[in-house]
Amino acid sequence: MMFLVRGENIDSGYLIPPDQLFPVLEQRVVAGFQMLAARVAQGKAMGGVFPGERGGALVLEADSLEELDAFMNSLPFFGLIKWDIKPLMPFSTIAEKIPQYLSHAREMMAGGGGSN
Repeated sequence: MMFLVRGENIDSGYLIPPDQLFPVLEQRVVAGFQMLAARVAQGKAMGGVFPGERGGALVLEADSLEELDAFMNSLPFFGLIKWDIKPLMPFSTIAEKIPQYLSHAREMMAGGGGSN
């Protein structure tokens, strides 16, 4: 299964005391990006950050919703990011389905337009 994952930084600056900001960045943010880079290197993701912004996107492959959930929750910066996740249907699947949808629509139109 493929998922479009978009993340946007939650401005937590006022929640983290200034003396703890750099350790959080070093321990959570750097480690999180290292995990994402490893996933890309494994061929299970592709993506990156938006230049000049504090957000990014990736297409992530997971065998199940549970695997996706476990991976996302394992990211050290999971709670610092607002996530938007959408499942993706492969182009090949929809290319196979469209002719079936069209055939069904034609049958409905030939039969008087469907149900009342």
